[in-house]
Amino acid sequence: MTNPIKNMYYSLWADAINYERLKNGGENHWKAFTFVYMSIFMSLNILALLSAVLFFTGYEMTAKLKAQLENIFSSELLVNFSWSLIMLFIPSFVITYFAVFHKNKYEYILENYKFKNGRLLFIYFSLTVIAFFGFSLLNKYL
Repeated sequence: MTNPIKNMYYSLWADAINYERLKNGGENHWKAFTFVYMSIFMSLNILALLSAVLFFTGYEMTAKLKAQLENIFSSELLVNFSWSLIMLFIPSFVITYFAVFHKNKYEYILENYKFKNGRLLFIYFSLTVIAFFGFSLLNKYL
């Protein structure tokens, strides 16, 4: 039995890798470039998820972490940077690395999933931006 979420995730990655390699001429640098921008998109997804939880429940899941960071750092800039690093960037980079790049898993992805000419990548980018800005604005104004 196949996992539909895994299939969507790997289809997205096949589309992103092939788009970078074929359309943007990134044959030499596709690994680093795709790794970084897909990890940043995943970070935005995590932030959108945290914002959605805050909007629907009123519960800020990371309040305790932020309070602990405020005890450690006196600068708001350092608190926000540390929070972003711990909650957004480290998890997304680790997940991306182990799901796609560890032991060259991308070779399996490219062999088994079709290139959709960037359509999946565009849909993912659009939904990520809409969710991020949508829930952020809802939390700010409602």
